Amino acid sequence: MKTEDQQSKVIREILAAHKDYWSQQEPFMKKLRACYLTKFYEDTPYSDTSLRVETSDAYTFVESYIASLFEKSPSVEVDSLKTSAENVEIARQCINNWLSQNRKALENGSRLALIYPMSFFKVAPKLSSDPLNRVMIRAIEPWNVILDRDADLWEEQRFVGHHYYLPIAEARRMYGAKKYNPISKPSYFNETSASEASLPDEYQYIEVVEWYDLIEDKMYVWSPNIKVAGGFLEKSQIPLRTYDDRPLVPIAPLYYSRVPDKPMDGYSTLSRVYDQLFEKNILRTFWANAIRRDSRQYIYKEGTIDEEGLAKIASGEDGVMIPVDTDTLDGIIRTVPVEPLSSNFDRYQNYVESDIQRGAIISPNVRGEAVRATATEITALAQYTASEIGRMARERDEAIESLANIFVRMMVTTLEPTEKPVIMVSKKPRFVTPGVLDHQFRFFALDQASTPLSKELKKRQLIELLPVLGQLGAPPEKLLEDIVRAFELNETYIESAKTATGSASRASSAEVIQPEPTTDAEALAAQLISQQRSIPFPTV
Repeated sequence: MKTEDQQSKVIREILAAHKDYWSQQEPFMKKLRACYLTKFYEDTPYSDTSLRVETSDAYTFVESYIASLFEKSPSVEVDSLKTSAENVEIARQCINNWLSQNRKALENGSRLALIYPMSFFKVAPKLSSDPLNRVMIRAIEPWNVILDRDADLWEEQRFVGHHYYLPIAEARRMYGAKKYNPISKPSYFNETSASEASLPDEYQYIEVVEWYDLIEDKMYVWSPNIKVAGGFLEKSQIPLRTYDDRPLVPIAPLYYSRVPDKPMDGYSTLSRVYDQLFEKNILRTFWANAIRRDSRQYIYKEGTIDEEGLAKIASGEDGVMIPVDTDTLDGIIRTVPVEPLSSNFDRYQNYVESDIQRGAIISPNVRGEAVRATATEITALAQYTASEIGRMARERDEAIESLANIFVRMMVTTLEPTEKPVIMVSKKPRFVTPGVLDHQFRFFALDQASTPLSKELKKRQLIELLPVLGQLGAPPEKLLEDIVRAFELNETYIESAKTATGSASRASSAEVIQPEPTTDAEALAAQLISQQRSIPFPTV
């Protein structure tokens, strides 16, 4: 067990190492950020004699992944072997309602994890009259979370810390009236920080580290800006616990790529193509300036044309007259030849585009670009893209499942016995209490690594398999159910098809002609069933 002085020294030294690490990373992080924001040349002084051109490929690269990874509100499926189905359903409804309200934070965290090496989600308190809505998800930049970089897995860390700046007014409300040394809140990309004692408390901050010691099961809130022994604002056992009373940190990581030998460091997805984006912006800037210089110019024999005549000749927008004192000039005036740019530039740009494409992994047809490929080749490219985005979707799902677990355990901890919020389950009101949620649940992201792309592939494969399944004797009703689920159609079609099938069976047994469908739904179901029965088995 470490003393307070020892613990304070440990926090101070690890915080200093953390800041040093990210200060070394800051120049490249700044480049990645500027590239995404289409501010590639923001550190380059602008000159009136030159033109700067920047493409939006970095934004397209990141947002293509975001569009593929987020289709609808995130949700989870809940399972448990040690409680009733009703408790499971209540937990599932509570979690999914909460996740749907925090979709933007999840999307922002995903965007951070694509631009930077990784990102984090923290479940933080907020003011609300609804007990089930008193916590929210905050996306956290990687330089604000202190990690045990010697660990191979998130669960094997010895400590986790959250570094942030707290307004003094909020600090006084939470931790009492102590002697604070106020500072202004610095930005990661602009580390200058100075005391602003003349500003109100709402605009003055203190530096805070929320420290979770997972070996000794202790939580410390520490600050270098208070005049107390050790700098501790709060000390306690880690309040958030798992179902089996192990400490739980209210932070969930999101890694889309990792450094193989240092998994906790992460790896920026955008950095894979940064060099190619750099080259493309430089190339386009060179071309833009070259085009500006590609104008009609003339040379003439000096002394043969007066100034007025030259002015008329040079009145064109791009005409420039250059006097030449020589007797070798053929005629009075001649055009200055302009050589076109070398074709090497075109070839080089093609190489750059190809490198960006390989680094992006997403196939052109998925982005809606026309490609000269066969249907088989397009399917193969789409399947490869789906497998890579599916891998990233599994990382996203793990973060969502971790957040679901944190939310449930936080509700168990914070719900007061007198508070009994009501939630609708199967159109019936149910009370939510700590006893209902305090069980060993298993969480599964509802999409289970599915993406818009993988769903489209499954739809296409289902359509292709319908003739074979129908000829092999698969029940038409079951095929209709698969079609309705895959295409998210109205489920009344299934009931209408069952009614139509039952009526047909009764009419056949009584040798009565089947009446025509009376509704559009029945007509559609009957048409689908009829098609499955009439499609011949394909020959080999």
